[in-house]
Amino acid sequence: MLLANRKALITGAAGQLGAAIAERFAAEGCAVRLADIHVAKAEAAALRLRQMGADAAAVTMDVTDEEAVQRVFSELDSLDILVNNAGVTRINKIGDSTLEQWNELLHINLTSVFLCTKYAWPLLQHAKAPAIVNMSSTNAFQMNPGLPAYSAAKSGIIAFTQQTALEGAADRIRVNSISPGKTLSAEMQRQLAEQTDFVIDCDCYPLGRPGYPEEVANATLFLASDLASFVNGVNLVVDGGMSLQAVGGLVRSDLRRHWKSGSYTFAPEATSDN
Repeated sequence: MLLANRKALITGAAGQLGAAIAERFAAEGCAVRLADIHVAKAEAAALRLRQMGADAAAVTMDVTDEEAVQRVFSELDSLDILVNNAGVTRINKIGDSTLEQWNELLHINLTSVFLCTKYAWPLLQHAKAPAIVNMSSTNAFQMNPGLPAYSAAKSGIIAFTQQTALEGAADRIRVNSISPGKTLSAEMQRQLAEQTDFVIDCDCYPLGRPGYPEEVANATLFLASDLASFVNGVNLVVDGGMSLQAVGGLVRSDLRRHWKSGSYTFAPEATSDN
């Protein structure tokens, strides 16, 4: 049990990735607090974990509201692990973006990480093996059109991770981040299962498929546990090698294929090397 007798708070826990992290932590003996503004969904996820015998509870928290964040952490008697997972994506090109939209994305994706870290800090200072894991993205260093604010926020998370890792070292607080690539959402998995003509283009994935939330959760567990006791200030990329080759639009011809769930087989696509 890698996280036995430890307590973790996970933001954005009503979403698929946050819920997967909470489940993985709970399976390793961790008491988990699922924090989200969508408390009904967080409570449903916590209920499933309690039915499995875990110590799990939902917590209402708007990660952009400083008073709400401060209140949540002030009500905790202890904390060993903080996972800053809350975040949203909005597609807005620079010329079409408003200041309000820019601020919204930065507040939810980046300022929230600062607020939660700030108010979790006193609790983590008293923990035996404190750890923070921040959720960044491959968009932090691999740009896509329409994501100026999102990419800026995720890049900021990596810099903030390194800064807090340096400052937290004196108190043994390890701080690391994860940059996931594309993962299959529940809706995408449903479409793959139900629609024969729905496929995922895997040209950019050397492993030939996108990832699952559970695989990102496994990486989060590693960074939060004693297995990573000497890992600090690192950004762990979990994207199946996508960011290694998606440069200049070049894709190896033997990787031009589609992936379909259910059979877990690859269907080569007719291509030309020209």
